[in-house]
Amino acid sequence: MHEELFPNEPLETKMDLHNNKIGMDYFVELLPGIHRQFFEKGFFIDALLKKTENAKILKSLDDNFEGDLVYLR
Repeated sequence: MHEELFPNEPLETKMDLHNNKIGMDYFVELLPGIHRQFFEKGFFIDALLKKTENAKILKSLDDNFEGDLVYLR
């Protein structure tokens, strides 16, 4: 909804929507162990940090980095 109410440049929008999907997919992966959030946070932070470390530079609207976070330079 944010992207519709406050439009960005096309490449920024692509990055936002892509990373939103990565986050939603990651949440679904965590669901089986979600009760653990009350006892520890490392179980989701470690994997999220790894995704951040492996993020790819989005240079074109044609780029497709399935499963990876993306960022703009």
